[in-house]
This record gives sequence, structure tokens and C-alpha cells, in this order.
Amino acid sequence: MSPFIVILSTGSELTAGRSLDTNSGWIANQLFELGWKVKKFITLPDDPNLILSELQSLQTLAKEKPVLVIMTGGLGPTEDDYTLETVLKLTGKTSYSVEKAKLRLTKIYESRGKEYKDILPNVFRQTFVPEGCKTLDNSVGIAVGFVEVIGENSYLVCMPGVPSEMTEMFKRRLVPELKKLYPRENLLQKTKWLWNIGESLFQNNFIEPNRDEFFKEAEWGVTANRGYIKCIFQSTNQNLLDQIINRLETQYPNIISDDVFSFVHERLLGENLTISVVESCTGGLLGKKLTEQPGSSAYFMGGFLTYSNEMKSQLLGIRSETINSFGAVSEEVAKAMVDGLCLKTGTDFGISITGIAGPDGGSEGKPVGTVCIGIKEPNGETTVFRYVFPGNREAIRENASNTAIFLIYQSLKKRVI
Repeated sequence: MSPFIVILSTGSELTAGRSLDTNSGWIANQLFELGWKVKKFITLPDDPNLILSELQSLQTLAKEKPVLVIMTGGLGPTEDDYTLETVLKLTGKTSYSVEKAKLRLTKIYESRGKEYKDILPNVFRQTFVPEGCKTLDNSVGIAVGFVEVIGENSYLVCMPGVPSEMTEMFKRRLVPELKKLYPRENLLQKTKWLWNIGESLFQNNFIEPNRDEFFKEAEWGVTANRGYIKCIFQSTNQNLLDQIINRLETQYPNIISDDVFSFVHERLLGENLTISVVESCTGGLLGKKLTEQPGSSAYFMGGFLTYSNEMKSQLLGIRSETINSFGAVSEEVAKAMVDGLCLKTGTDFGISITGIAGPDGGSEGKPVGTVCIGIKEPNGETTVFRYVFPGNREAIRENASNTAIFLIYQSLKKRVI
């Protein structure tokens, strides 16, 4: 039986509006992809009485049905970190210090000098967990996460509120535990990405016409990202899922993909191919995305940031006449950028991006969001694509860099190995 899932975020900075709760949405999305749906979001300040009252209500609910509470925040070293204290009151347990975390904390603080060493006793509190719980190691920070029983098939998960610590703990430590606690027998899933199409248009053009045929037995969901939507389909019927994916590929042959970031990484490594980039409006974001996975140094050779026209000419050898005639944001300049890049670097692939990220700089012919992306392939062929991306400056830059990786994906996909 699937649990009643509640995500509980704590932190006065959240309820005061000083910080945004990005953890809850991220966790809910991850859970959906694993086959679970969140029923409720709760955000509370750093008030131990409020937190205890909410947990007691959820513990009462656990007498009626399986409940899974995933709680983030309040596991740090300061006086307003109340999570452990509250859970101990809820369960009537005592706590103990996890030796592995204590040794790690001691080593870090002692290496920082006497001032940090002197405050060690005060920060040890983040190494304590309830007796008898399942601990969740923190490989990014110090605070130890844990899983506590609150009823029959019901559990309270406590994790740090720092996103980098929480996401790593969730993926590496918690997910394997959840799969043991709530096995999803026979549930199958297929995921595909569609590029430069909105959620509403996808639902109108694909889900509605196929609802009777496919979606009485299968569930679907969409996660919107910058440049693409992630389409998730779940069912116990493998044949039905295959039919859905076949229909999707037939309807969207030119904009469908798998996980482009993993595919590009693995294929470039597997084929011993190299790549370089030259960026204008994205300011290095494409290079960042291409180097996020360990091992990327084997294929990513480097690149250029050429914001000004002078730098485009000096570093890439683009003629000023080309820029003056067509404008810095044009198919012609994007082609010249990537051709000049590959002459300099000699890489198998080259990618150029030039565009208008806004909020200023647009015109009737080239509105804000206009981006030209050039790709030079190992066979020496150069192709340029022109887009008008929606959104603000951040969205346009994210759209452009993600779409550039999709273009690399398409090129790699069509290669004969």
C-alpha cells in the first residue's frame, strides 16, 4: 500500500519569506519519478511547540494508514535547530552521537585553527540522532539524517535543510531505504524529454487525444524545465507503455530525447570525442553544464567567452564586416564563431551561442530571447539554429545552454558507431 506522504519544511527564514523553499518541490518531483505522490506540503517556523504539535497529528494519522513524513531543516549546530529535540519528545527516546560524524567534524574544525577547535563542543549536537533509528550519512556536510518509526508502516525522515546536503542524502541514502520500506511491485515507468514545447500544448495535443486509449490504465506526469519538459508515464502494463512511447516518438520525431546530459557525457567518453564552446549571452553556462559530471575533462577541451564584438574578432578571427552587416546575434556570426573556435581548438565538436538575453537590447526583428546556436560536427559540417526563447534573462540563458546540449545529443544520436 502506498503511504500518505507529507513533506514538512522547517525554518523561520522560510515562513518570513527571506528564503524560498526549493527542497519541497524537488523532493516531490523525485518521489513522483519513483512512483509515489505527495499528498501535503507543510512549512513551519523554528518553533518546537508548533513542530511537535504537527508531528503528533501525523503520528495520530499513522494509526489509520501508512504515513511517510519527510522533514527538512533544523539539524544544524545552532540553538534554533529543534528537529532532534522535537523528535525525542515525540518518541520518548534518548539520543547518541554518531561516531563517524563526530570524528569527521573534529577533523574539519581542528584543521581550521584554535578558534574553531574551541567551539567543537557546541557544534557536536548535529552528530546526535535518536536511539535505535536508521541513520542517513551526510557525505556533503556534517548533520546526520535519520529515519524514525512513528507507526505501523509509517516513518519520519529527517534531513538537513541545506539543499546540497539534502539532495545528496536523498538520492544516495534515502531512496534505497524507501524502496525497501514501500516496494512498488510491477510498477513500470518510461520517461522521455520533449524540447521547446509547453506543458499545456503537450497535454492538449498528446494526452487528450489519447486519453481513452492509453490513460485509463497508465498515469502520466510532466515536469517543466528550461527548454524542455520531462514526460513520465507509469503503468503495470509494459506493452501499454511501449505503445505510448511509440506514439510519442511518431508524433514528435524531431524534438524527443532521453536524458541529454547523461547521454552526451557517456557518448563523448565512449567514442573518445572532444568538444569546445564559444559563448556570448550564456556567459559560460554551457561550459559549466558540460563539465558537471566527473570525467568530463576527457572530452571538454575548453572555450571562449566573447561578449564584445572586438573579442569575437580578435580571438576567433571573425571579420568586422560580417558583424556589421548581419549583427552580433545572427546565423552568420554564430557560424563564424563556431568555425573560428574549431580552428583554434581542433576539437571534434564545437558549439557557439550568441543571443539577446535581455531585459534590454531587443528589436522588432530580433526580440529579447533571440538566440543563434551553431554546431560544428566531426565531419566538418556546420549548422546554425535560431530560436526565440521565452522568459527572463535567467530563463533565456538556461534555455539556450540546455538546447545547445540537445543539439549535441541529436548529432551524436545519428552517428553510426
